[in-house]
Amino acid sequence: MKFIKTSLATAVAVACLGLTACQSTGVGQTPTQVINQQIKPAELTYVRTVEGIEEYMLENGLKVLLFKDDAQPKTLVNITYRVGSVHEEYGETGMAHLLEHMLFKGSSNYPNVDEEFKKRGMGINATTWLDRTNYFESFENNPESLEWALGMEADRMINATFTEEELKSEMTVVRNEMERGENNPIRILLQRMASTGFLWHNYGKSTIGARSDVENFPFPKLRAFYKKHYRPDNAVLTVAGRFDKEQTLTWIQEKFGVIEQPSTPIEPLYTVEPTQDGEREVNIRRAGEIPYVGLMYHMPSGLHTEAAAVSVLEAILADSSRGRLKTELVDKGISTRAMAFSFLLKDSSQLYFIAQGEKGQNTAELEDALLAQAEQIGQTPITEQEVKRAKAAIAKQTEMAMRNVQNVGMELSEFIAKGDYRHLFYLRDLIEQVSVEQVQAVADKYLIRSNRTLGRFIPTPTPVRADIPRPESLDEILKDYKGKAAVVAGEVYDNTVSNIKARLVESTWQQGTQFMAYPKKLRGDAVHISMVFPAGNSANLAGKSTLFDFVGGQIKSGNANYSKADIADKLDSLKSTVSLGSGDGEFTVNIQTDKANLTETINFVEALLASPTFPENELAIAKRASISSLEQAKTEPNSITSDLYKKALYDYPEGHPHAYLSFDQQIAAVKAVTPEQLSALYQSHFSINNGYIAVVGDVDAEQVSSQLQAALKSFSKDTDYQYMPSSYKSAQGQVHSAETPDKANASLLVMNRLDMQPSHPDYLALKIANSIFGGDTFTSRIGKRIRVQEGYSYGVGSGMSVSDLQDQGLFYAYAITAPENMEKVIEAYQQEIQKVVENGFTQDEVDRAVEGFINTRKRRWAEDTAVTGILIGAKQANKDLSVYQEQDEKVKTLTVTQVNNAFKQYIASQKPNFFKAGDFAKLAEK
Repeated sequence: MKFIKTSLATAVAVACLGLTACQSTGVGQTPTQVINQQIKPAELTYVRTVEGIEEYMLENGLKVLLFKDDAQPKTLVNITYRVGSVHEEYGETGMAHLLEHMLFKGSSNYPNVDEEFKKRGMGINATTWLDRTNYFESFENNPESLEWALGMEADRMINATFTEEELKSEMTVVRNEMERGENNPIRILLQRMASTGFLWHNYGKSTIGARSDVENFPFPKLRAFYKKHYRPDNAVLTVAGRFDKEQTLTWIQEKFGVIEQPSTPIEPLYTVEPTQDGEREVNIRRAGEIPYVGLMYHMPSGLHTEAAAVSVLEAILADSSRGRLKTELVDKGISTRAMAFSFLLKDSSQLYFIAQGEKGQNTAELEDALLAQAEQIGQTPITEQEVKRAKAAIAKQTEMAMRNVQNVGMELSEFIAKGDYRHLFYLRDLIEQVSVEQVQAVADKYLIRSNRTLGRFIPTPTPVRADIPRPESLDEILKDYKGKAAVVAGEVYDNTVSNIKARLVESTWQQGTQFMAYPKKLRGDAVHISMVFPAGNSANLAGKSTLFDFVGGQIKSGNANYSKADIADKLDSLKSTVSLGSGDGEFTVNIQTDKANLTETINFVEALLASPTFPENELAIAKRASISSLEQAKTEPNSITSDLYKKALYDYPEGHPHAYLSFDQQIAAVKAVTPEQLSALYQSHFSINNGYIAVVGDVDAEQVSSQLQAALKSFSKDTDYQYMPSSYKSAQGQVHSAETPDKANASLLVMNRLDMQPSHPDYLALKIANSIFGGDTFTSRIGKRIRVQEGYSYGVGSGMSVSDLQDQGLFYAYAITAPENMEKVIEAYQQEIQKVVENGFTQDEVDRAVEGFINTRKRRWAEDTAVTGILIGAKQANKDLSVYQEQDEKVKTLTVTQVNNAFKQYIASQKPNFFKAGDFAKLAEK
């Protein structure tokens, strides 16, 4: 399960995951099965309740899960189909993912779903993975939107209307998505290891598919695939968050219950990957700067009891503060970054290792060291302390994740794919019981040479092989499983302006710190604290931007009383997360804890801040990782376009903390950082005097203010502080281009200075104008033109970067595309600007954008974790929260003329600056 992870490596690893949402542009119904409105809806039967999740079953085979929590004023609708890339046949690779795109083209009774999503302010997407595909909508609690979402999902289950013409245009979008992935060395390495490690099972095929299949499979095949797999008895519907249970059950029965179960049963898969009989190897030779070494080992199914021990083993290896890969590879300078992660899948699992080297490094030592950590664990056996640490870290992450009912609702998809949502909790319980002996046993059994993907055939007299056992029947495993008590729910109290102001407690400390507390009982008794401490000015931070970027992140590396591992241990025991950072003239401290551990966590934060020593070894690790990232950035189109715009538009004197630095200058600055410099900067600039603190949770405001003030009062300093506003040149009509050899994808940025603030009378009109023009990848003017109609770009859009604290901001637009389509994208962009100038936006476009603006803000405010940032942002801008309420009222009064005039005055009046990077030289040769 995703929240049973101890490393961010898994987020990197799921680069193969297909994430997309697609524009609907046509009708032309070609339904696979018409909903029979004449029949009585199928009966909906209650089955069981496990840890707050109520399970129901419709007679047509649809399983329904309700995870109700009225304290969270949002609703999630998620439908999971048990179909993924593993179900694709020869010539069909990528079909499950492309079909996911096509289902956003609308259905018989819901032809323009994209417009509805935007109007309702819904957070929407869909994902395709090996064993499943899911579609979800997240929105502020609204019965009408819930009914609409349920009806829409029921209709597109069988009545999706995508046409052959739409498929042709969407294939180029998916191709662009493929090309984007081709630029990622880790993604490519993972794909190649998987395809080499599996001989027959489709787990070896990337979800994105083969380009030749995606571009050539016949349209009837896609229709057949849809008809075969999209059916009620192959789906699980989850509704989570705040909703009326009885009404929701009625709607589900009405909308899904009239769908007939197909007479043909679901066809089971039967391919079993044979036991690997020798190590395998794959070599990739591509343009780039940084070397990587990877390993893959087959592991038991995520349903097997050994999966719990595999999870703990992964945590022991991968922990970024204490893990073996960190201490043995990264700390010793052999690798700049090392990670381990597992995919606990239905048929079998895999454990991956990835180690990143440095530019120009011979990887022999890197490979030997990584192999030693994987296959010589017996020489340094797993210890009781390692298992205890790993289980504590997993338990903390699990408990914190369970506080967000919508996260759990989404996570259920992974376990539905494996066969039963209850296994999420069952695996958690197994992990709690894992012993040292079990962890050592899976390491000894599966981390062996013949089970490794690196790959030669080497005759061996007595080969040692890892037979992967089959799991027991899920029905047998879970027949008596009850689960634990459900997580304590929070109170029902929505985060509206009036509600927040009714409870908000504000004060100013003697040191000048502005404190705000919003008492509210959250799920799991969670407490969120955000602190922002502005520091310095352009004079006393001159030439120190790199130092300032490093200092905050190194505070948790250790101090006089705690090592980095000790700090991680302590936070795990407190079931708390503390993140410390710095940059752009601010120190930030963020705390996530619960009511029971609040006082001790605050005391521990004081200890962290009191005496950081910036250990040389930890700083060296951070510097190597930073340098490797910068070296990699020198070859990436997205990074290069950003560099081009900064070089052209930044308007700061040399040495200014915001001044432009080339990649090589940044690398040189990183190399020059020392512990002594960090310590001096921290001592001179970390001050609470100009700070802001916001707390959300079930707290006594005065008490927590006193606790925080007692913990932080010693950090009062008189270092001069002055906000450093952005400064950009007013350049127009420039074109800057850079070559990125052997990169399949190209990147485009459009950047122009924008003299605007949120308090400006034209701000809301311009905000709506941008929303219509480029605020959405699918429904905006440039989104419809460049992605949907032309299929030139997987990701395209525009935006505004403005602040209450400064006069200058930026208008920007972006696109990723194949190099051969770059000039077509630029031409289309300019044509769409001209269309607005000549014909303007329509009333309907303005109405939908206004509704989306209001609903999107409601959805953001519904997140309790976002409230601390909202409070601090308002306080920094010296504005009352009522401003947001006033904006919601003002935006409703905007006219089409105001919106059109704002676009013409601030966007269309400027000649765009284009910044592009790609392999244009290869294109010219062709």
